[in-house]
Amino acid sequence: MKCKTFKIHLQDETRNFEEVKFNKFLENVTVHNVFASVVNNEFWTTLVFYDEGTAVSVKSQFVKTVDEEIPTKTFAEKPVKPEIAPPEPIILTAEEENVYAALRDWRNERASQDGLPPYMIAHNDSLMLMAKQHVKTLEELPQIKGFGEKRTQKYGEEILQIINATNNLPA
Repeated sequence: MKCKTFKIHLQDETRNFEEVKFNKFLENVTVHNVFASVVNNEFWTTLVFYDEGTAVSVKSQFVKTVDEEIPTKTFAEKPVKPEIAPPEPIILTAEEENVYAALRDWRNERASQDGLPPYMIAHNDSLMLMAKQHVKTLEELPQIKGFGEKRTQKYGEEILQIINATNNLPA
């Protein structure tokens, strides 16, 4: 497998020439993967992984730009990944927000003491789920997504103390 990069200026008179060169290249190779990015709104850069030989069947599509439509090519043999719906947001009550804030403060202090980034102690989503699910026991902690047995053994008692202390505060 080989790779090649292309640069297509967006606002330049060479754009047409660069697009034609890119499209001619795609017609003569079998593409395995393409990475593309717009850089500083000045040019489009692509990295193409390919094998020499005839191109696979191609179907044209159009991408709408500010001033015109530019034909692009997609390759039929590339497997299509099913779209995964984003996770539902975790909505907390005022009481749960207080627990989450206390857990976050504890996590940040503990991370500072241990010389670790906070996410190494617990991710924000894990802390939110602890608050949302009203965790009360060590057995419940490993059920929280992203918080397994090792973290439960290391931080579980402290977490339960924070949750219990926050829940026992007067409203």
